[in-house]
Amino acid sequence: MKKWVYSELDKSMVKMLAEKYGLPAFTAILLTIRNITEQKSIEEFFDTDCRLPDPFEIKDMDRAVKRIKEAVKKGEKICVYGDYDCDGVTATALLYSYLCSMFADVMYYIPDRMTEGYGMNMDAVDKLYEQGVKLIVTVDNGISAIDEINYAEKLDIDVVVTDHHTPQDILPKACAVVDPHRIDDNSPFKDYCGAGIALMLAIAIDGNRLQIVENYSELAAFGTIADLVPLCSVNRAIVKAGLTQICNTERQGIADLIDAAQIDNVSAGNIAFRLAPRINAAGRLGSPYDALELLLTEDGERSFELAQKLSELNSKRQSIENDIYDSICEKLNREERLTCDRVLVVSGKGWNAGVIGIVASKITERFGKPCIIISEDDEICKASGRSVQGFSLVDAIFACSGYLTKFGGHPMAAGLSIKKENIEAFRKAINDYADKLDSMPLLSVKIDCKLNPGTIVTDMVHQLSHFEPFGYGNPKPVFGINNMLLEKIVPMSGGKHIKLCVSRGNSRLNLMKFSTSPEEFPYKEGMLLDFAVALDINIYKQKEYLSFSIRDIKPSEFDSEKAMLEEQLYDQYKKGVIRPEIKDKYPTRDEFAAIYRYIKKTGKGLYTVDSVLSALGSPTIGAFKMLIIFDIMKELQLIKYSRAGDDMMLELLDSPKVDLNSSEIYKRLKEDTGNV
Repeated sequence: MKKWVYSELDKSMVKMLAEKYGLPAFTAILLTIRNITEQKSIEEFFDTDCRLPDPFEIKDMDRAVKRIKEAVKKGEKICVYGDYDCDGVTATALLYSYLCSMFADVMYYIPDRMTEGYGMNMDAVDKLYEQGVKLIVTVDNGISAIDEINYAEKLDIDVVVTDHHTPQDILPKACAVVDPHRIDDNSPFKDYCGAGIALMLAIAIDGNRLQIVENYSELAAFGTIADLVPLCSVNRAIVKAGLTQICNTERQGIADLIDAAQIDNVSAGNIAFRLAPRINAAGRLGSPYDALELLLTEDGERSFELAQKLSELNSKRQSIENDIYDSICEKLNREERLTCDRVLVVSGKGWNAGVIGIVASKITERFGKPCIIISEDDEICKASGRSVQGFSLVDAIFACSGYLTKFGGHPMAAGLSIKKENIEAFRKAINDYADKLDSMPLLSVKIDCKLNPGTIVTDMVHQLSHFEPFGYGNPKPVFGINNMLLEKIVPMSGGKHIKLCVSRGNSRLNLMKFSTSPEEFPYKEGMLLDFAVALDINIYKQKEYLSFSIRDIKPSEFDSEKAMLEEQLYDQYKKGVIRPEIKDKYPTRDEFAAIYRYIKKTGKGLYTVDSVLSALGSPTIGAFKMLIIFDIMKELQLIKYSRAGDDMMLELLDSPKVDLNSSEIYKRLKEDTGNV
């Protein structure tokens, strides 16, 4: 269940844009929603040229260029020091291959995720010293390597830092620190990824912007999309240029990776969900050098071999993720107390630390709560967390830093290290922090605008194509199609997906719900539903057909926000936190009877909070009452019941009549609500 947030639409602005610039109304609507309403911003948004700013506007870019050119001229050994994720690998490939084109004496180094961790480390500096390196150029790291850079200086190794992460209070004492997030940096654009900064450095060194963009923008595009920096302004220009190059790529490794992923038309979405994960899989489960070699090699046979290897690693990564996800769901089902926490903290032995961040995202999506997954070790355990918009996870973790050995991140995602014996105390501390809030932010889906099903045509999708590339900061539009009658549920691909045949008046649509079997779909034929969908086009026998991909569903007229807030109230009550709002949540016998009759009528199966409440249609039964009634019925052995987020498995048992007053939950609720 999610809160549906509709974008505000200024109809007068839509009319003005359509008339002034001769735009179709649908295009004008989307521009208005995205607040792209000035002539200059509209022209920049739709500009097909790659207009990048002057790289020398970035602080210390001149010093970085001077030192690198000096090293090349003197024949000094240079090391490009990267990172093991897609952004770090593509940034390394970009700068390394460019320096090779200058005939520089250059090598690369990427630390091992498991044994070395992120960024520079002393042992790595020692290794580079032994190999005669005189200049280290970092990409996608270095801004926090204060001690390591001081150590390198003692070994007579200079360092040029290029990074995009937020600096600490003290900058490293490097020859140059190129990071647009420096306080004293006055460059107009700040939101580069590591590969984007590497591209700007190459342009600054070379001076031929067009040639650098033509040769290296595809690598920068990969890093930009994978690192979830906003796809606007300069990043949008980089990705547009990169996609053009990728479609005609001369990099054998990228071509083979596209073939291995069975992609016909490369888009930002395909890079984000099918190509970048393959590059990331190398660093998570294998060696990032495999991914780097794939991007650099000109050997067709080796390229094919590496592309296949990365695809196999990615499949293995998906399998490991699914196993960890399933074990976490089972753990949460067994240990109900954990699911009542406002911040889910779950730990387990043997969980691969390289994939737990992705698993945390899935758990957050399912349960609608911030989540921290901890991979247990005998001593220091590694963890990764994800949050919901509006709850700063890094602030919450900082408030509990006394239990941690290492931590960092940003509001929506964070990582930490913790001693095993501190896990339970940390879980309590971070939830004490969250419990001080009146309520937690709600997981939401943003709806760009509502569409009348009878007015949707393929030309709308063609207009959407002008807004690509889609990604973080420029999401693919999501539209609300409301009050639709669910006529039929059709299994697809052997039951892996479903097609929903829906109608309103004379309009009939087929909507796709991927990765959902009929048994996993909680809504029944005959219900009135609202759908949040993305629009696409399918081509069959050279004819275009509209395609609808479902992003979220809710019963029509259902107040999701109210239900979600009541779920929070219920979870708090289960933890022993009694808030004043529960005073009117004492269920009557008639309300028990209404729910009992509903379960008896519908039978065993999967339900959701909103599907049950909508079907009951009771003005007095909300999420709190319903969930507490299920608890009481389970305690009295009237039903078999389990809950994971909004998903509930319910089955009526063949039980004799029982006395409600024999329920300990019921008696405690009676006291807590003042109904004694």
